[in-house]
Amino acid sequence: MARVVLLALTAASVVQAQSAFEGTLSMALSGDNGRSTDVTYMVKDGKIRVEMPGGRGGMGVMIMDVAEKKMLILMAAQKMYMEQSMAGAMAVAQSANRPKATVTRTGRTESIAGQVCEHVTVTEEGGRSSDVCVAKGLGAFQMPSAGGRGGAPQAQGWEDAVGEGGFPLKVQQGDKVVMLVTAIEKKAMDAALFAPPADYEKMDMGAMMRKRP
Repeated sequence: MARVVLLALTAASVVQAQSAFEGTLSMALSGDNGRSTDVTYMVKDGKIRVEMPGGRGGMGVMIMDVAEKKMLILMAAQKMYMEQSMAGAMAVAQSANRPKATVTRTGRTESIAGQVCEHVTVTEEGGRSSDVCVAKGLGAFQMPSAGGRGGAPQAQGWEDAVGEGGFPLKVQQGDKVVMLVTAIEKKAMDAALFAPPADYEKMDMGAMMRKRP
């Protein structure tokens, strides 16, 4: 189960955004330890597939269905998948009690991976400031995290800059770039990528807990 942690989600980062975009985005995420993680982010019909390095040199895969409010975590070694509800994370994202952030539009634009985005400054309640370059028309956004083990930092406020229908192409805190989209490819995606393989068995977490002594 430790491998599942590598695909943990930042709960507050659920953004429900619909778009005609279909294709893949490649991105690099930098953690507090300075290591960079390469992530492949796929979008089709409101569904998202995220691939990132997993344990023991493998590949971690997570599939999110925003409309159904659920996510699947694939475990290739066991040929199994685990299903989790996203309802709680989405409720946190929409909660009035979540940490507040002040978003200031700068009017400054940049082209990243061939896509124009606008820089906004996000100042969180604790005083931390982030520069976020937000693009439109790239579909739903869900911030993946690697549980503090070399991937994205735990986002606390800058995701508010994304807004409905926005996608961050670059996030910089001070002189450190913590997220950068390096390539965008618009193309038709195979629907099978957004569902568990036919030979995978669904993990019954309830049964596993009942078996514990």
